[in-house]
Amino acid sequence: MSPSSPDAALLACQNYDRALVEERAAEAFRLLGGPSSVVSPGESVFVKVNLVVPMSPDRAVTTHPEVVRAVVGQLQSVTDRVVIGESPGGPYNRGVLKRSYERTGMTRVAEETGAALNFDVTETQVALPGAEKMKRLVLCRPVVEADRVVSISKLKTHILMGLTGAIKNNYGCVPGMQKFTYHSRYHDEAEFADLLVDVALAVGADFHVVDAVDGMEGNGSVWGTPRHMGMLAAGRDPFALDCLLGNVLGVRNDLNPPLAAAIRRGLFHGEVGRLEVAGDDPARLTVRGLLMPTKRSAINWLPSPFMRRYSAAMHLRPYVNASRCTGCGKCEEICPAHAISVTGGAAAIEASRCIRCYCCHELCEYGGIDLARPALAFARRSLSPRRS
Repeated sequence: MSPSSPDAALLACQNYDRALVEERAAEAFRLLGGPSSVVSPGESVFVKVNLVVPMSPDRAVTTHPEVVRAVVGQLQSVTDRVVIGESPGGPYNRGVLKRSYERTGMTRVAEETGAALNFDVTETQVALPGAEKMKRLVLCRPVVEADRVVSISKLKTHILMGLTGAIKNNYGCVPGMQKFTYHSRYHDEAEFADLLVDVALAVGADFHVVDAVDGMEGNGSVWGTPRHMGMLAAGRDPFALDCLLGNVLGVRNDLNPPLAAAIRRGLFHGEVGRLEVAGDDPARLTVRGLLMPTKRSAINWLPSPFMRRYSAAMHLRPYVNASRCTGCGKCEEICPAHAISVTGGAAAIEASRCIRCYCCHELCEYGGIDLARPALAFARRSLSPRRS
């Protein structure tokens, strides 16, 4: 990339019409140097999508297949070695991947484009001497062995990390249950944010595309509310992309803890005004009144001395919604704190062991885990601003 290349491309995209998405994706690549600036002929490319849970694309939880199709098409204009993959939340095996690909539309994308789907569930360790939290990280082997990695994330709010976009999408390169081992070790928000930055550095994706045509607001990243945003973004620096998109959404840098961690560590300057953005005017794509996670809006609104003393009482806590819990046991299997047990066909949460990572809430396909605000926070809720 030449020194004069833009930091990011931002383009209006009002819906998932195939022709429109393909045109917008092609323009994003063109503005940033073209697909040949990302991959060379004959190189292998791992296209890392966001398939956190196997849900239909219309739920705005996973990367939309039309965006994946368009990006794959751009890469295939240079190389025929394109693989689409992800490590969803929970067990990491061929059966889980097959179901995830089918339900999210990736199987159809692969069939129609000729791209491969990843079913290699082996893992490897990667050394990262400059990491803050983990000097050696376990990552999916196919990601590490690919010549190039292209990340296609979904822009959503996130109950723990405020906003999930280009930075956090890399966490899906940590295989299966290893994610929850890391969650257990770094369940403090600031520590986990640093870990996410470490993972992003270890993955070292060559190019990022963010699907923000339809995103999510509220208590995402799975059980929030779909929100039309009407844009696609692309670039080589995940920190710059998250900063730009946060600005378009009206979300401050400090409400995106991984971005704040990257700024603190000197990996990114944090000033949206210093970014050279190609494409459409960001001011014309502004999303107003985005509903942030209720947990974070309450915590960030109250004075710091108050929060230092009462933060534990302000956090949302998971509880079982008996009307939706199926007793499938997935929450018990993935809970990094081993705070959940399933007996008599229903889950139960031991509150004293819960570390409030919200993995159970995020990854339950049936919505069987809700989040409750403790009494102290509930008393303040009517006074806390709900929108960014």
